[in-house]
Amino acid sequence: MLDGDQSFSFGLLLRRYRLTAGMTQEELAEASGLSVRAISDLERGRTGRPRRKSVELLTEALAQGDDATWRLVEAARAARLAPDVASAPAAYEPTRDARDHGEPADHHLACELPPDTVDFTAREAELRRITEALALGDARPGGPERPERRLTLVAGHPGAGKTALAVHAAHRSLSRFPDGQLYVELSPAGRPALRPAEVVRRILRSLGALDDGLGSLEEASARLRAVLARRKVLVLLDDAVSEGQIRCAHPAVGESAVIATCRRRLSALAGAESVTVGAFGPEESLAFLARMLGEERVRAARSDAALVAELCGHLPLALRVIGCRLLARPHWTMRTLIDEVLDDPRTRLQELSSGDVTVRAAIAAAFSVLDDQAQWALYRLAQARAPGFSLRGAAVALGCGIARAHRLVGDLLDGHLVEVLDERLPGDPRYLIPPVVRLFAAEGARNTEGGTGPRAPGRPAQGEAPCAEFPRAEQVAS
Repeated sequence: MLDGDQSFSFGLLLRRYRLTAGMTQEELAEASGLSVRAISDLERGRTGRPRRKSVELLTEALAQGDDATWRLVEAARAARLAPDVASAPAAYEPTRDARDHGEPADHHLACELPPDTVDFTAREAELRRITEALALGDARPGGPERPERRLTLVAGHPGAGKTALAVHAAHRSLSRFPDGQLYVELSPAGRPALRPAEVVRRILRSLGALDDGLGSLEEASARLRAVLARRKVLVLLDDAVSEGQIRCAHPAVGESAVIATCRRRLSALAGAESVTVGAFGPEESLAFLARMLGEERVRAARSDAALVAELCGHLPLALRVIGCRLLARPHWTMRTLIDEVLDDPRTRLQELSSGDVTVRAAIAAAFSVLDDQAQWALYRLAQARAPGFSLRGAAVALGCGIARAHRLVGDLLDGHLVEVLDERLPGDPRYLIPPVVRLFAAEGARNTEGGTGPRAPGRPAQGEAPCAEFPRAEQVAS
């Protein structure tokens, strides 16, 4: 739940929305099909654990919109989290199919989602696409046929808020997945990325269905598909670096679904709904700062706040870091932040950190997926003074042919470290390195001036024959 509703119980929220709808308990009872006594008990808190079907009937009768529905479902879910599983009502028992197959009776307790972001801002279009993709089987009879999307990929710039969006969408869709909501961090900080077999076993363990007799990845994946086919489970895979980490957990049939956030564009997953997340717009950046710092503080220094957002490249993670620093130092003004922290581009990236949250780490994670040649290309392209560049300009800057420049720029696009500046020119687009990524690349270029770091694509390694694809820059320009 968000804002002022955080401390509201289900009963208080129900009464609040009933009064907002201008309904008496009798009228709500008639519209929902529940008894007046049942509604009265719910509002007074006498029914500690509302049944899922009752919640669905009440939200439909109240007709207060998706936001109110989500808040009521969240409050009802919070009421379920009591330790006495044996006394839980039938609404929270395993699905019938699960019981019929002799699966564990406590799988409905698997709720592993990280906490939702209370100041989540904007992203309405992206959120709508994800929630619609998760709404399997919700098409009304006679309505247009909608392809089933059991897999949704969320990709975008490092620090753009991919995980926050995926977690927020998952929380908004909790009522659709009563048999469990799982979370797997695929690339834990400081550790190797999980192999597909580890991903499958991790999910099976959370579902209480891990069999020690499972041998190969194929056997484990088949077991997982069978379990997911009989349940309504949402799996959130965070920070994927390869298709294999996701494909092994992809449900084949049924009403389970997967959301996966990706460091790079993963194009070999057929049938997936792809959502791309970029930087905020200027107004979205100000709205986000206002949610964090308060409307008055941002309104009082709107022009300075707009400059702060620009210096942060309108990147959500950078704005969050800056917001945290301002919250920790209430005596600071926006102008203090500009003059003493963000003014020098050589140290700006270093200053974009708060506690264990750093913008550099987010960009470094995306950068690490690139090969040496693509890393060097990013360093070289970031040194150009012009904000945008063409494919021919990239070839000149890199000292290589058009074909190789096309591949290198494509690798940077897939890694979301370069973006298309003007998509209206598909035949000859211009490209742009996002401002904060440019800071990272400039810092890396300074650190590798001594000859260390990724080698240039035109510079053969020891014992390697020179590559004829890399002519001198003046040959390309002529």
